This record gives sequence, structure tokens and C-alpha cells, in this order.
Amino acid sequence: MRVLHYKIKHQRVRINVAQTAWDLDKFIDFIEANPTLGFDTETSGLDWWNSDRGFRIRLAQFGNGVESWVLPVEVNPQFKAAAIWALRKATRLIAHNGTFDQHVSERTLGVTLEELAPKMLDTKIFAHLVDPRGVKEFGPGAKLEELVKFYIDATAAEEVKGSMTAIAKRYKVKKEAIWPLVDTWDEEYLLYAGTDPIWAYRLLHILLPKVPARSKAKGLIGWEHRLAHVTALMERTGYIVDREYAERRIAELKVEEAKWVGVARKWGIENVNSNQQLIDAFLRFGFRLTKKTKKGNLAMDAEVLDSIDHPLAEAVKKATKAAKWRKTWFEAAINGMDACGRVHASINSLGARTARMSISGAIAAQTFPAGDGYVRHAFLAEEGHVTVSIDFGNMELRVMAAASQDPTMLKAFYADEDLHNLTAIAAFGPMKPGQTKHEKRSAGKGTNFAIGFGGTWRAVTDGFGVPEEDAKRAVDAFWETYVGVAKFAEQLKAEARRTGYIFTATGRRLPVDRRRLYSALNYYIQSTARDITARAILNLHAAGFTPWMRLPVHDELVFSFPKERAAELTEKAARIMEFTFKGLLIPADGEIGDRSWGSVLDLEDSKH
Repeated sequence: MRVLHYKIKHQRVRINVAQTAWDLDKFIDFIEANPTLGFDTETSGLDWWNSDRGFRIRLAQFGNGVESWVLPVEVNPQFKAAAIWALRKATRLIAHNGTFDQHVSERTLGVTLEELAPKMLDTKIFAHLVDPRGVKEFGPGAKLEELVKFYIDATAAEEVKGSMTAIAKRYKVKKEAIWPLVDTWDEEYLLYAGTDPIWAYRLLHILLPKVPARSKAKGLIGWEHRLAHVTALMERTGYIVDREYAERRIAELKVEEAKWVGVARKWGIENVNSNQQLIDAFLRFGFRLTKKTKKGNLAMDAEVLDSIDHPLAEAVKKATKAAKWRKTWFEAAINGMDACGRVHASINSLGARTARMSISGAIAAQTFPAGDGYVRHAFLAEEGHVTVSIDFGNMELRVMAAASQDPTMLKAFYADEDLHNLTAIAAFGPMKPGQTKHEKRSAGKGTNFAIGFGGTWRAVTDGFGVPEEDAKRAVDAFWETYVGVAKFAEQLKAEARRTGYIFTATGRRLPVDRRRLYSALNYYIQSTARDITARAILNLHAAGFTPWMRLPVHDELVFSFPKERAAELTEKAARIMEFTFKGLLIPADGEIGDRSWGSVLDLEDSKH
């Protein structure tokens, strides 16, 4: 047995590394004496679904606040068996981003998500409930290294959690390439691994008392852990890729990219991604460039290119757009497929400050073009199934109406009136005889959504193409018409000004920057809408719908239903999802497509 020591806040911790099967007696004694354990794994990468392509678990680590054990499971089957026994023996497991370690344990050790989830305490969840701000927002962040630095020991965070960068440099590879290459017995690697369960154990005991009493009383701790489990089940199922369709799109985009690269070459540009080449060219053409980078050099980014009226700028934008679409969407899907032709998204069930969920990895769904099946056609329901999309109707606006109890807005929803028309009428006067929609409805629509998302008249202009004068007039009319919303927004601002945060109806505490108090309304609405979606996911899981659920995308859930039962299941799922918030129904409606996800949007387009 190899023993390593390290000091955390001047306290000595011990890391035991098993080297032979004889060491397991002491490991067993340790597990028996510690029913609650910090837990972590070290792997060859992040693609836990790709065991057929070489993904493997390397180390399994267990610990408490002062001592840990590292089992190099990749070198000894007895270490692997001991890790499996420990996972099943433990009463509680504490991990950071525990969903990943659960996937790893299931794929490589055979201990399932269903076994692990009930005993898992995830410090990433606790950290978000305490303070969801990222480091750039002057918060603690969400990564383990960031949280160790903020809550435990900044020096240790730099020395140990940052050590893999130094190890990669020593091995002369990039950090992302070091994980499968570093020697099992590398002492720095073992120290890095051995401290992880200690960090997780300590973090939980630091964070748990800091979770707001209101959040605890509302059951948010259990709620978020259950949600993380259900989204992990969706991740495990994955989404079938239509490889033929994706390859066609890749070929088309390569042709498109080559076309515009050729145009750029005619203007003397050999590399459309070379900022310096572009800067030199535009200066030669007589353009005055003023935007600077943080280092003081001339900048060449999308904003600069948009400001330049020249064929070269257009060619560069179109070439880089084609390359980005090809790599980010279609090549990512093909490269991310497992042996069964499925991709497995990473669903961050606690994404933004407001807890809004996000999706990354091989299905970057939130970056797909809105209202367009172009990318979504690459993802298929099961054989004999159809894709169904169920989303909430006007969720953010209904949350705004219900939370503020604004009488005008509530009356519009109860009477099934067009709220966008109503805002337009308030700003620009009644509709003309014979009109069914106000000619300025787009200004009303843009205003309703922009204010709900924390924007100003500029957001109405930029996002909806509304002239500046109309946008300003519509925004003014909004606040004059919906006085209940205005009053509620002021109440939230006052609460944020007084305490630095607001609480939502679910007991979630959301920090609000004092220089951006106007964002309090948006935070409340966005977070509440997210929690309504989360509630729907949990209720669908309880009703047995999880095997059919594929992805949550904002206020939409995507399903793969058996074709012959699609109508029945869609109706049932929609009724489960709908929710009455403070007296106002948040309805859910489904669209049944063909096998591809994109077919749902094609169907919607055909109705307009």
C-alpha cells in the first residue's frame, strides 16, 4: 500500500493507494467504518457511453473528510470487485457532478443508476442551491476546483485540482489528452484523484447548512436530486442518429464552405479563420478598424465583420457559418455515436443562475435554429415509433400574469384573447375595421417577450425587427397597461435591493446584482417556468413515461412514442404536464410527427 499525505487548511489528510490484494482488508475496514463516503472516479475521458471505443474506468476513490482510498481498478480485477462492493455497501455517497460517476459506475462496474441514485448526494446541486452564480458573475462557480477555491482552500485548489495541467505539460500533451495516458502510479495523479472524495465530503458539510431554510422546507434538495436522476435516465437512453441524413448535410456544408473560401481567396485571404490576414486585408481596402481586444490588438470578430460592407466580409461570414454548422451539429452527432448508433446528450438539470436546464455534447439542442427542422431531422424516434413534441403554451407570459396577478393580463388569458394584439392596441390604438390582427402586433409580441426575458426596447428592436420608435412606444404602453406586472417588478426589485436576492414560489433563492435590479422579474419568471418543466418531468417519470422521453428543451419535451399509441400517449402526457400556477392554467399541447424530430416542425410550418 502506498500512502500519500497532503495538508488542507493546515490539517493533514491521508491517501491510501491499494497496490496489492493484501491491502483490501484495510480498505474493507475503512468502508465498514464509514457508511457515508465521498466518491469519485478517474476515467480515460468523458464519453462514458463509448466502452466499445476504449472508454474505461481507471481509478475508483472513496473517502471521508481526512482520509481516502484509491483503487486502481484498471490493473486488478480484485480492486474492481472491491469498488463494486463498496458502492453497494455505502449508505450514502457524496460526489461532485455525481451523474457522471453514476454513468461510469453503471457502464464499467455494473452498478446501475437505479441502485446509486437513491444514495447519491451531489455537491453540485447543493452548491447551486446555496449560490448559483458563476465565477464570471462574482460567485463561487460550479466546478469542483472553483468550489474548493471558494469554500475550502484556495492554495490547495491551485496545487492539487490544477495539477492535471502540470501533469499534461510533463507528459508533453494537451490537458484533454492526458486522462488515458498518465501512468496509473504517477504520484501527482494519485494525489489529484485521492483528494477528490475528501473535497466532496467536506463540501457537503460546508454547503448543507448554507442551503436556505426556505429551500429546504420546500423540498428542493430532494426535488433536484430526483430530477438529476430522471435526466440521467434520458441521457442513458440516448437518441438515434440518422447517419445518412447527417452525412448528406455534412457534404452540402463542405461544398458551401469551399465556395465561400474560394471567394475569400480571390480577395487574398488564404485562411478565413486568420484574424491577422483579415485585418491586413480590410486595412488595405481602406476600412477603419477601431475595436480592440483585451490585449490592445485590433479585433476581428462577428461584430466587426457585420459592420463592414464588403464582399470579403460576407464570404468570411458564410464560410465560417457553414463550417460551424457542420462541426457543431452534424459531425458532432456522428462522432458522438455509440456502437448502437445513438448519441447521449449531457443534460445539465441545473444550468443557468435561474436553474434553467441546458443541453450540451453531441446534441447541442439549444443552439439548433428555432422553428426549423434542418438539424432536428438528424435525430430519430425508435423503429416503429414517431416523434412527439409537447410544449407549454405561453409559459413565461402566463407565469408573469399569475405571479403578478395583473388583472388585464389575467383577463386576456381567461378570455383566450391575443395578448400580443392587446399590447399593440394599448400602444398604437384600436384595430381598423375588418382587421383580425393589429398591424403593429409584432411590436406587441416583441415587447411582451422582451420584458419577460429582462430586455428593454432595444431587445424589441434587435430581436423582432421593430423600428426603434415603435419599440419605445410599445414598452411604455406595456408598463402603463399591465400595472400589476409593474407593481410586482418593483416588489422584486425592492426585495433584491434590500437582501441581494429574491425567492421564487418553489423556495429557490436567486441572487440579483445590485447594478441589474431590473433582472429580478426575468429571474423569477425564467426560474418558475423551469421549475414547472421540472415538475412535469418528475410527474411523467412517476407515470412511467421515462423510457419514451428523449430531451427537455426549455419549455418543450421530446418523446419517442409507439406509432399506434401516439395519440393516446400524447394526450395523457400533455394532461400530466399542464399545471395551474396561482390560479392560471399553464396548458401543454402536443404535436405528433413522423419518425424524425424535424418532422414535428415541418408539420407546424404546414399549418401556417
